[in-house]
Amino acid sequence: MDVVFADLDPRFAAVNVYLGELKRGRRMAALADLDPRGFGPWLPFLNLIDVVLAGDAVRFRFRLVGAAQSAAAQLQYQGRFVDDAVAPASRRRVIDDLTRVAATCRPQYGRYGMPFPGRGFVESERVFFPLSADDRMVDSILALHRYPALEEADAAGLAPQAWHLEAWRNALAGG
Repeated sequence: MDVVFADLDPRFAAVNVYLGELKRGRRMAALADLDPRGFGPWLPFLNLIDVVLAGDAVRFRFRLVGAAQSAAAQLQYQGRFVDDAVAPASRRRVIDDLTRVAATCRPQYGRYGMPFPGRGFVESERVFFPLSADDRMVDSILALHRYPALEEADAAGLAPQAWHLEAWRNALAGG
């Protein structure tokens, strides 16, 4: 099922348009195409997830975790695999969404509560966008999140900071 961006928070459509501009005739943008400045105020709400082939299995590893995502989760999981980092209550759904993106090469939308330590289930929305170096196989996934209640409570604390750009530049350079 295709994501209907007009029905979602404007951030999802804005990132979809930005990625569309980077495709230049391809089905998917590539990780190498990304410029973190192009994400504007949504940079802290982005995660970059590597698609890792491990034998016959596919696993997903957080390459970069946005500051808003880390604040919502109240833990650091950059460098960890999704199946090791995401709480058991949501793990299967998140992995299913990521697997669908990798299999279809199309964005995937999800809206569900995520359990976070000390906060219970926090209502969240996300769109997972496929990225591909060869335009055939998804090798990275860009995840954009929205946490309505948290964003209302701490809008200033979740605003982009200068160090976000540096963290993204390092991650895009392979660090």
